[in-house]
Amino acid sequence: MSCSKSYEMQLLEPAENLLNNISSSTNCEIFEFRLQMLEAAASRLGGFSLKEYNDEFKILPMVSYEFMNQIGEQLIEVLSSIPIHPSLALSALSREPLGMSEQRKTGAYYTDYRLAQHIATLGKTELHENSRVLDPACGTGILLVAISVALCGIDRKKARKWLSQCVFATDLSPTALRGARLALASLSDDLNAIREMWSHWRVQDSLIAPSDAWKKMSPQGFDLVVGNPPWEKIKLTRHEYLNETGDIRYYGEEYYNMDSKTYHTKRNEFKDYALTLKDKFKLLGSGEIDLYMAFFELFSQLVCPGGKIAMLIPAGLIRSQGTEILRQFLFENGRNISIEVIENRAKFFTIDTRFKFLALNYIRRKENDEVARDLIYLRHATGTTNGMKYTGVAQLGRATLNQIRPDLTIPEVRNKREWHLFVSMIKSGIKWSDISSKWYPAIVREVDMTGERDKFQTEALTSCLPVVEGRMVQAHRFGAKVYITGRGRKAIWTPRLAGQSLIAPQFWIKKDNLYDKILERSKIYRAGFCDIAGQTNERSMMAAIIPPGVVCGNKVPTITFPNDPSEQRLLLWVGIANSLPFDWMLRRVLTTTVNFFLLLGLTLPNLEPNTLPGRYIVHATRELMKIDTMGKFDPWRMAELRANIDLVVLAAYGLGYQDLVIMLQDFPLLDRGQPPIYNEKYSTITRDFLLQCAARRYYVSDRIISERVEAARMIGAFPYIPSEMVSAVFDNKKEVQQSE
Repeated sequence: MSCSKSYEMQLLEPAENLLNNISSSTNCEIFEFRLQMLEAAASRLGGFSLKEYNDEFKILPMVSYEFMNQIGEQLIEVLSSIPIHPSLALSALSREPLGMSEQRKTGAYYTDYRLAQHIATLGKTELHENSRVLDPACGTGILLVAISVALCGIDRKKARKWLSQCVFATDLSPTALRGARLALASLSDDLNAIREMWSHWRVQDSLIAPSDAWKKMSPQGFDLVVGNPPWEKIKLTRHEYLNETGDIRYYGEEYYNMDSKTYHTKRNEFKDYALTLKDKFKLLGSGEIDLYMAFFELFSQLVCPGGKIAMLIPAGLIRSQGTEILRQFLFENGRNISIEVIENRAKFFTIDTRFKFLALNYIRRKENDEVARDLIYLRHATGTTNGMKYTGVAQLGRATLNQIRPDLTIPEVRNKREWHLFVSMIKSGIKWSDISSKWYPAIVREVDMTGERDKFQTEALTSCLPVVEGRMVQAHRFGAKVYITGRGRKAIWTPRLAGQSLIAPQFWIKKDNLYDKILERSKIYRAGFCDIAGQTNERSMMAAIIPPGVVCGNKVPTITFPNDPSEQRLLLWVGIANSLPFDWMLRRVLTTTVNFFLLLGLTLPNLEPNTLPGRYIVHATRELMKIDTMGKFDPWRMAELRANIDLVVLAAYGLGYQDLVIMLQDFPLLDRGQPPIYNEKYSTITRDFLLQCAARRYYVSDRIISERVEAARMIGAFPYIPSEMVSAVFDNKKEVQQSE
């Protein structure tokens, strides 16, 4: 879910209110007036003359200096009650207001003051009084302010020298640089130092600036390069274009009244810019370019050998197929590498609170240094009310990472035990990406629900096939939800109880509109899974057997096994994929979708359909399928089957009871909606039931856990029931009670 206001915005609200009230009372509602009020506050904080500052930088006052100084004092008084350093607050308040489309176009998601302080802490360790620091996409300079505060403190003499000689900045926006200047000026009373600092700054697109421009700024490179560069793919979709032109459209809705000529012109401008960057930066690969990828390479060019880089970037650096070349460069050219995984739950940005990003810092290897063999530090961090704190740290050996992840994607393990557990699962499992393996899959997206939408029907005809969407697929269940009404995000679906599953889709498609291979594929059984997922979801993998007579949308990729097309292998894969151990491993590498690259990078347990444990999973999966399609709802039998599958898969990976305990910590949303036992906030019936079964198998005392299971059973809780299915369960209870 998205957050309407960041935490920083909430804290700064009193200052925002003051600025807004002053603007409205003076009929000056333009941004220039706001900046002049902030410059007045900066002059009061720094101790320099506002008039001399304005004369120096050719700023024409909109109101009297007496009035501006009064407002400056009022602002300082308000800021003194806010738990943000006033100079950081001035930087934040100087940001240009951007609409959604402009923010999307520029990739500008402003840096929260807590992140700025954190980056400053990471970056300053290698600095000395003559170090040169650069932010090549500085915005209003909050990172440079944070570093200056961390390094100089309240020492005005030190700040004077530091600002005049050591602080360098560039940005596309002259207005943003003006905000950065006033925020840094608030740290000094010496206008000469501010003038000298300003002479080092440039208004430019740093990605296409010539190398000579950087050499003029600092011939030997920079000792520290910091940044929160733009995060945005260089492309323009129809949806984004319409929103940019003011035609608000929700995903899933039809396209109306679009100026196609202007759209294609703008789209070609994006393509030309992307080609320019591909010519200049060699680490961008052949896929779609994200601006942060180009900045990653630029930072490495600008930092001097032995210098440090500290930056905020998307988590795609450690996960995505398209960033493998960046990871190779990082590990070959960096030492003392620290990668911190940060979630947006502390509301750093006004985007989805589940969004993850990275704080990366490392030292550029000198030319005569050996390729580093030191550990990679993977940390997990979260925001607090006044800063950051670490919630986990793992030390990854480079040789081991190369062995288990040849593409150098980094699993998000939070401690030594999780790292060892992940390594063990990968090493004990079998690679199913091997084309000679019986497990080698044919994974197909059968129908593109965006590109082929004009082929869809909203009524069932004899010549049509139902189109399967992700909502219809759950673990071991097909037809778990039925369509009611609405379109796109406004579509309404209702859950069905196991045993009452039904194919009731939103769309149908004519057989004549399908490619021949897809039409033939629709005639056979195959496995399908919902690829919309996340690490923090209740469960990340949801797979089921897809029957003949339907075709799957692109959010439900289907799998067959050409080297062994037997039903048993399909059933075995569905059982393994839905198991908690496999899900735990998947969550270590998952983004927001279960894409093929991530999926095939994992290993399957060493199981075959003709082995005893393999036959059990096949039998249990088949029984679950029968219960779902034609059986009577029997939640405890279903739970028993699923728990036993989990334990068979656990054993096949060579793992035991304590490993299961670690895994279960990663599924906090299980059983939301189930009644909790007395004096507890949430139900843990699935965890307790599975551990009860595991305790008996591994000869561990289960007295306490069994008491918890019995207590949950007595109040009507059921294991392995997804939260969104709970309403269907309770509706069924009511129907049974009424019939009795």
